[in-house]
Amino acid sequence: MTARTGAGALEAPARPPTAHGPALGASPRGAVARRLSDSLSARGLLVGSVFVLLAWVVIRPVQDPDYWWHVTAGHWILQHRALPGHDLFTYTAAAHPWVDHEYLSEIALHLLQQSLGVAGVSVLFGAISLAGIWLIDRRSQLEPQPYVIRALLLGLAGVAGSPFWGPRPQMLTFFFVCLELYWLERFLLRGDRQIYWFPLLMVLWANLHGGFLIGFLFLCIALVARLAEAVARRQRRPAVEALRIGLVGLASVAGALLTPYTYRLFSYAAEPQASPLQQSLILEWLSPDFHALAFKPFEAMVLALVAGMAFSRPRLYEVLLALATLTLALQSVRHVPIFLAACTPILIRLYGDAWRRLARERGWRLPRSQASPALAAVTASVLLALAVFIGIAAERRLAAQEALTRTTYPVAASDWLAAHPGVGTRMFNSYGWGGYLVYRFYPTPQRRVFVFGEATLMGDEQLQSYADIAGIRADWQTRLRSAGVDYVVFNRNAPLSNALAVDPHWRLAYEDRVAVVYVRVPEGPTAAPDPR
Repeated sequence: MTARTGAGALEAPARPPTAHGPALGASPRGAVARRLSDSLSARGLLVGSVFVLLAWVVIRPVQDPDYWWHVTAGHWILQHRALPGHDLFTYTAAAHPWVDHEYLSEIALHLLQQSLGVAGVSVLFGAISLAGIWLIDRRSQLEPQPYVIRALLLGLAGVAGSPFWGPRPQMLTFFFVCLELYWLERFLLRGDRQIYWFPLLMVLWANLHGGFLIGFLFLCIALVARLAEAVARRQRRPAVEALRIGLVGLASVAGALLTPYTYRLFSYAAEPQASPLQQSLILEWLSPDFHALAFKPFEAMVLALVAGMAFSRPRLYEVLLALATLTLALQSVRHVPIFLAACTPILIRLYGDAWRRLARERGWRLPRSQASPALAAVTASVLLALAVFIGIAAERRLAAQEALTRTTYPVAASDWLAAHPGVGTRMFNSYGWGGYLVYRFYPTPQRRVFVFGEATLMGDEQLQSYADIAGIRADWQTRLRSAGVDYVVFNRNAPLSNALAVDPHWRLAYEDRVAVVYVRVPEGPTAAPDPR
């Protein structure tokens, strides 16, 4: 593998005037006709079909356990017309200061659910994810590539992201990453100026999600690549472009400071990376499990990237971008969508170049995608039929939201607790259920949770206490007593539930296929009546 840093390393190859717009003096009406012709050709049929199918892949019901407390936090913010200064939802971390880096997303989630329902939120976030994939496609076509390779790799990327698509604020970061990389590559290849708008985008990004920090990584990669090119080529232009990228970065830092939390947002958003406990306890911070079927498409993309880098000539910028995002994705599954956003266009270019090179060596004639009236009619009919089918399938999937929620979260157990308000004063709950229990019961005092999904707010000490109790470690009973826990809402058949079943200090008060509720037996000769 040889990274190109010399002349032409980041220059766009010569292309016909029609690739990205009409030639000088060409009729705009003619350009529109050509675009329509492309859309109704074999290229349009294949790529369009992939996008319609990807719409079904990305439109998913709510499965993220944090969704529920995000909606509740958004409601609280609108109700109080203020941002929470400390934890609202637990009795264990109530004094912990809260830098709510997703406050604007939470407001949006609450308003969207209130006006469109949960299904509407799913459709909107699916559209955001699909828009990100469309930007990936646009970036891959800055240097036009064979449409078959383009369609196959876009489809693979969409399937590789299946474990992550859905209504969650992280999808906003995915979209912003796709947009930033598109703007950045237009600047690197053509000198286009859209990247100069990035500081304004950073203002919005920093107020929506803490993932804004990743945006600075991509600017740094482009800066290093341009500086290396300036040294290798001994030319002034790459150095000037590196300076411009640096100025965009400085302006973006200023933009990211325009939040209610100013500089504190940076350290709070970066804190999970500095917490070994969060990295080992929280599922989304763990490395991908390549034994799981869901991660096989991602594994295929990683292997394809390694192979593509080996037999092609990647640019230095592409090498740095791939190494950085692959490292992040292999460290934490949370970063897999970032890898997909960064590396899918690289894969399309590497394999597109390899295919053209092989075709030249073998004397093959690459097929041209041309539209005819008959093919145009077939393309339009197939895409319309496919869109209708996918729409029906997506509607049925979203209609199953209630059933999915009942089998994923303690819905029936929460109904039982609501019907028995006298049961318990301090709860111990499953970490993954904290958000749902917050959604169901906040602000009821005796239903405050022990822990929920804002791990940085909880702090390492609180997370360690939870891990010790849930894992039945040596002092788990002592920790329960010291926290004043008198009832437990936990997963059925979990180690903790099994331990409580044989502990004489606890009594099973409720049980279903999903959850159990255990109540502490009062000390003394008089036992409380069974709430069942």
